[in-house]
Amino acid sequence: MACRATCQAHHTNIRRIAAAVGKVSVERLNAYLKSRLAERSAITVKNERGMMLSVWRHAYEMGLVDEMPRGVVKFKVARKPTRAWTVDQLRTAVNATFDLDDVLMRCGASRGYMLRAWILLGYECGARMGDLWSFTRENIDGRVLRWTQSKTGDPIGRTLSSGCVQAVQEMLAKSPDGRVLGWTCTQRHGTRIMREFLHKHGLPGTSKWLRRSGATHIEIDRPGSARLHLGHRSVGLAERAYIDWGQVRDLTPATPELMAR
Repeated sequence: MACRATCQAHHTNIRRIAAAVGKVSVERLNAYLKSRLAERSAITVKNERGMMLSVWRHAYEMGLVDEMPRGVVKFKVARKPTRAWTVDQLRTAVNATFDLDDVLMRCGASRGYMLRAWILLGYECGARMGDLWSFTRENIDGRVLRWTQSKTGDPIGRTLSSGCVQAVQEMLAKSPDGRVLGWTCTQRHGTRIMREFLHKHGLPGTSKWLRRSGATHIEIDRPGSARLHLGHRSVGLAERAYIDWGQVRDLTPATPELMAR
């Protein structure tokens, strides 16, 4: 793994799985996956299978093992339909943050300012939370946000709305180290704050829905563009796991109503 470019969380997860599997073999990997299936969802186990196969293939290419992985058990995953927030729900959330502008966090940041910047930035740029938490003033050039995705290593850029830029500048004005969001709290604590905020205002989902919602609304406006917004390399991943097709179908042409009188 030392020569592979992966984000720290991904690297840590692979090491954990590899330690549990032990010596690389089809039998050991299959036994591990079957045991995990008894305690985790099929989606989680399938993702772990994919990570281990990727490492195994890489080890084969590097000459560290003699055989390619063959005969590893496969899992069928029944995915639930993806849900995302509507534009009206997001506007409700943004408007609600103003009520918290005078509520200070332990670090001295305004909770309202932090949540507003997080919602607008996460929705408009489509970045993963780890990248959001690492953004600094160096990533901002006027209305343009540029960064390198930690997961893929690919460069990406976005043009932000004037409201989002203002929210970001409000955070940077108080930032002690130049970070936009990361200086306020840890990602775990931030996730808890967001969860409590959404629950209080009757909104379903978690902060992960920001990425889904941006992808969904871009797909409605420009079909086929969600993948570019998310920065995905894999074709079809956005359509499978990130787009709320209920919203897309509701706002795109539908078949004629046959029972109309």
